[in-house]
Amino acid sequence: MNAAAAPARLVAVDVCTKRRPVGLARLLDSLAALESPGADVRVVVVVADNDPEASARAMVEARADGFPHALVYTHAPRPGIPAARNAALRASLSWARAQPGADPEHPLDAVCVVDDDEWVVPGWLRELLGTRAATGADVVTATVEPVFVGTPPAWAVAGRFYERDRYPTGTSLDYARTSNVLVDGRVFTADGLRFASVGMPGGSDTFFFERARLRGRRIVWCDEAVAYEEVPAERVSARWLVLRQYRYGLVRSAVLRATVPSRARHVRRALAGAGTAAWGLARLVVGVADPVRRVAAARVVASGVGLVLGLVGVTYDDYREVHGR
Repeated sequence: MNAAAAPARLVAVDVCTKRRPVGLARLLDSLAALESPGADVRVVVVVADNDPEASARAMVEARADGFPHALVYTHAPRPGIPAARNAALRASLSWARAQPGADPEHPLDAVCVVDDDEWVVPGWLRELLGTRAATGADVVTATVEPVFVGTPPAWAVAGRFYERDRYPTGTSLDYARTSNVLVDGRVFTADGLRFASVGMPGGSDTFFFERARLRGRRIVWCDEAVAYEEVPAERVSARWLVLRQYRYGLVRSAVLRATVPSRARHVRRALAGAGTAAWGLARLVVGVADPVRRVAAARVVASGVGLVLGLVGVTYDDYREVHGR
């Protein structure tokens, strides 16, 4: 008699969306075209709609019957990215626990997160799972490549301001973002981690992964699991780039305040932020005539100012307007 087949590994792909129907449809198309990550893997795609009017419901539910994976819609009307991320996770866990043979305590093998202004290559999920298997990491974060809407100005391309750092696959990191990431399911079940605000709309992913890292969870890079991100025209400006860097500085110090209560660490961060801002100002004076050097220097200044002001609870909301609708 044949031994009973091992239960499938259940993997969730969580997507938060808000009033981006074109981008969401493009992402779902790319997820429908995924190459098989393995015969023992079952996938559910969960869409958490953060629009109070539930504008994505009809489109997602209309696709469910013919979709190659389980496709679940959940409404997350409470404003904010952390609320939407947690709603997607709840729906993912609920779906997994309802599957035959699921482990009631740790039903999800992994949770992958990707944004509604992104789309992924066919081997995306296979590469993420393969890198986790090869490295034993708890978190695998991966490549996000920008795709401009229209022709960007020369300075934006020359400065590579919209490109993110890339590393050889397997490189250990001390950070991750939810824009393209795999998280071992036990981070949510055994550790009980959830997404939480640091006092502003952005930064909940930085806070989440810092807490995971402090618990001993390992983060590695996967260069082959590529997601493409649309860069709408509204974001192609020096102002947007500088304010985004300012917000990054605020977030880093807000996370430090939330995870490390040491006053000495806060003082060192303030001094580092002030030094960064001063260095940026010096670069700005030298490079003011060149648009690439000017924007790069202004971003350094903004980052340093954010590092200082984040220590005293200053916040900034750069998600007030939804770009790329």
